[in-house]
Amino acid sequence: MPRAILVLPVAVLVLAACSGGGADRTTTPRATDVTVDTREVAVRTFNGFGAEWDPYEHSPTSAVPQLVKDRIAFMRLSFVRVRMVISWYSDVNDEGVTEYDFSSAAMQPLYDILDATKANGTDVVLTEWDRTSGEDPWPMNDPRYAEAVAEGLDHLINSLGYTNIRYVVIGNEPDIFGPVYERWSTAIINLHRQLAARDLLDAVRVMGPDICCTDGWWERSLLDLNQQITAWDRHRYPDPEDVRSGVTESFLRLVWDQARASDPNWSAKPFVLGEAGFQSLDQSTHGYATDMADYAIQATRAGTSMMSAWMLDDESYPDGLDTDAPTFYGMWSNRDSGSALKPWFYTWSLLSRLVRPGSTLYLATQPPNIRALAARHPSTGTWTFVLVNREPTLAQDVTVKVPGSGTVTYDRYLFDGNDGSGPRDANGFPLPVTSGQAGNLNSGITLSIPANSVAYITVEPA
Repeated sequence: MPRAILVLPVAVLVLAACSGGGADRTTTPRATDVTVDTREVAVRTFNGFGAEWDPYEHSPTSAVPQLVKDRIAFMRLSFVRVRMVISWYSDVNDEGVTEYDFSSAAMQPLYDILDATKANGTDVVLTEWDRTSGEDPWPMNDPRYAEAVAEGLDHLINSLGYTNIRYVVIGNEPDIFGPVYERWSTAIINLHRQLAARDLLDAVRVMGPDICCTDGWWERSLLDLNQQITAWDRHRYPDPEDVRSGVTESFLRLVWDQARASDPNWSAKPFVLGEAGFQSLDQSTHGYATDMADYAIQATRAGTSMMSAWMLDDESYPDGLDTDAPTFYGMWSNRDSGSALKPWFYTWSLLSRLVRPGSTLYLATQPPNIRALAARHPSTGTWTFVLVNREPTLAQDVTVKVPGSGTVTYDRYLFDGNDGSGPRDANGFPLPVTSGQAGNLNSGITLSIPANSVAYITVEPA
């Protein structure tokens, strides 16, 4: 959940700026070229751009409106991170016996989200949330806590058929909200044991540590829990200037390099940004939309294979977050404000829609002030390129090349970060600027990108 982020020591930032992904990966054969060398892989198997989507428990009705279903269908939303609390279905009776009630009223908002995601083909990262408010019946390191989480997963997946629940997290940002590390790590070990007993380890991955801020948790988790954790996850709300300057890519590469060095099975595990966004920016601005696209490109170039934006919909928290100065982080407003789309829906929905799970992501070269994501889906041969022009005032002409490729047809999309313009249909969904254009990826596809703007190209073999 968004909050103040600790400032990294200067030494760390200097090291990040000097490590892999620096000058050697941004030099280009020509200032206007973005060239893909298919030997330079950033992410072997990408798992998608997603979003936080918490149940509408604070709304008069928890049902998911057709408007929202239409929006996630357009996005082809690959995954969402969803809040839950085990006290919604578990408690201890007067005799000290655990009781489960999966038909409780508290569970209905969760079921509404799970129904909508299952119908949309969207995977779920189910996150057991809160131990500090007294909502959970047991402390986290009590074996009954892990048993209740596993019992809930067994019921949801095997009894109710929510097989799209593919990941489980225990403890939202436990480094600042939850127990000390030893209690949390005990809970992870207990949960792994409980899932194994129910034959659920193939159905659902344990994701963690889900931390945001505290030194030591990441390194200890990598060393202590690489047998139990099968998807490495942390949160990051960078300073906007770190993204605009390009430092974020190098920082995240260092983070994932730690996982590669510590976990012998790292290549089989997704690297996940479980929460991503900016706390110091107005989420309703055109600049936020450009910055989120830039952040996504840097994160994936660094090795991130799943990235969940905070958050999908203001209606999950219709009164906003942070009571001193309520903030609304969604891609559209709450129902009282008409569920109006914000500019960053444009850039994030296209990332989700066009950069598909299963794609391989490559380290394309980057001309000065250009960010470049290059993805190819192996089963279709489709290429997707996402380009951000970080020039503050100047448009740039960019030629995208994949040596050894041939003739293609392609569509182009453009979000103008200066005024938020870009072709849209009657629903506000992005439309291509051009469709079915003929081109050649070997000689290159050239396009002009306005300052502070985002372009997308989808390319099909001719």
